[in-house]
Amino acid sequence: MSRKINKLLKAFPMELKEDVIKVLSIVNHSNKLDFSYGFEVNYRGSKLNIPERIYINEPSLLQYSSLTDRQQVVLNCVFTRHHDGFIREENLKKLIKQCNDYNWIIPYIIQLTGEYVIEILQVIKDNLDSIDKSIIKEFIAENATFYNTIESRVISYWNCNYRSKYPAKTDYVGYEIIEYFNA
Repeated sequence: MSRKINKLLKAFPMELKEDVIKVLSIVNHSNKLDFSYGFEVNYRGSKLNIPERIYINEPSLLQYSSLTDRQQVVLNCVFTRHHDGFIREENLKKLIKQCNDYNWIIPYIIQLTGEYVIEILQVIKDNLDSIDKSIIKEFIAENATFYNTIESRVISYWNCNYRSKYPAKTDYVGYEIIEYFNA
């Protein structure tokens, strides 16, 4: 098994190993694939090491449709880490309503909350009611330091990029999401 696959296996709970291997078998890796920078989170007693950014070409629609529902969710999680914000947003839209069925999605959504692309943040905000809040609370409790970093990023991005458009940080979509998580 290649080093690249081994690294992506660590981004998911071990019980998904076969699904992750199947997903990665259909993905066309580019020469720029690099997982040296990632973030580590706890998930129900296990450590997940999720890449910050990936450089992988998306599979064809035919390849995508050959996957099981769970494998499609794995693939969508992987592509929420893509270097292209449009690809991150499209994959988020495909998976966000499945958090209650596959709660290992939560680290990917929380990480996206700490990013600067306002369209991605809007997708999260628009779908908060479809996520069981107890799953979010459980993840945050297990990952307090990680979550504090996400909160800091939200405020920082508001201050650097969106303060002129939203003078009150409470009007900024990223802050609204954080407030929902914290309530």
